[in-house]
Amino acid sequence: MVEEQPRAIALIRRDAHGDGVDVYKVAEHHGYRIVWTVRLDTGPLASALIVAGAIMEHAAAAVVVPSFEHADSVRHAITEHAALVTPMCVYPRGHRWPVVQL
Repeated sequence: MVEEQPRAIALIRRDAHGDGVDVYKVAEHHGYRIVWTVRLDTGPLASALIVAGAIMEHAAAAVVVPSFEHADSVRHAITEHAALVTPMCVYPRGHRWPVVQL
């Protein structure tokens, strides 16, 4: 029996650059299969709710982005539920982001 790749969703922000990165190739490189793409131009709160809902609806193990810029404002919401996959790095589910002192 062939083992199926873990499911992922792609997150594309309309107001962010991806430099022509193919999220399907990024997902495949890290062993994921994209099953849905979310395209957003909403603020951080609405984006976090939409992404969290899509992760749960599609039973996604990861969110794949063309660059970190696409996930920056919702990175906490993503890694609470799934891994965050960028072309440069994979942040696992439960990743603890550094606290920024203001």
